[in-house]
Amino acid sequence: MKRSYLFVPATSTRMYEKALASEADCVIFDLEDAVALSEKQEARERAKVFLENNQPEKDVLIRINDVNTPFWREDLEAAIVAGASGVVVPKAEYANSMKMLCETALVFLERQNRDLHSFVVLPLIETARGVQFAYEIAGAHYMIKRLVFGSIDYSLDVDCELTDDGIELLYARSQVVNASKAAGIGSPVDAVYPDLANEPGLINESQRARRLGYKAKLAIHPKQLQPIHEIFSPGQMELDEALEIVNAFEAAEQQGIASIAVGNKLVDYPVYKKAKALLLSVGLS
Repeated sequence: MKRSYLFVPATSTRMYEKALASEADCVIFDLEDAVALSEKQEARERAKVFLENNQPEKDVLIRINDVNTPFWREDLEAAIVAGASGVVVPKAEYANSMKMLCETALVFLERQNRDLHSFVVLPLIETARGVQFAYEIAGAHYMIKRLVFGSIDYSLDVDCELTDDGIELLYARSQVVNASKAAGIGSPVDAVYPDLANEPGLINESQRARRLGYKAKLAIHPKQLQPIHEIFSPGQMELDEALEIVNAFEAAEQQGIASIAVGNKLVDYPVYKKAKALLLSVGLS
């Protein structure tokens, strides 16, 4: 269960090493926002050489430049040649563009004799258009496993003010969750929280995202990982309750009963399925 995706600028080998030594579930080498235009080629080559000469134990993805730039194709090829686990695609707005990118990735994977199912594409939904077409983007290709929400660029695009309670992002966040489920892909990844000095703010935002249906969050510093992991991991009481529900319901089902009470809670198929899915997500069922 991937709960955290830690960004690291693609300009620094030292920061690669620090990120990979952290508790992050996944690391993202960033070729987009963290790299000046004049440094794109050098950063791409640095990331490629590092991955070719190292074998990270955790998944490494590359945030490539968006499909409206001249950089994305070389970024994508470098990621595949270097053995990255996938790419994060910024400014995802159209299903056709995502399908084209995925089909291009398949060509590069075949050239490298890589398993065609060994590489994932995570579209970053961070514009009004991206939110509007999130469902189409999510279903554009089998390589797309999750959507990622980007709140900062989204707020700039729609010209809203980011606040502590996040009410201005409720619609967009909910749309991304709904689109993911409607398209049959994994639960989405929530946006970065940019204030490194405000851990209570990070915790509050992460809790809101989890309540909406997000199962992971982007991070920009290793110190954000512990609260993210605590919030996006089920607690022991939650797991115990789910196990009790599953055991009781499955026993009742054997007797032809599909509606029972467990701990003063009505349990029918939807409640059972949710509890079962929670246990499956942590390998307990």
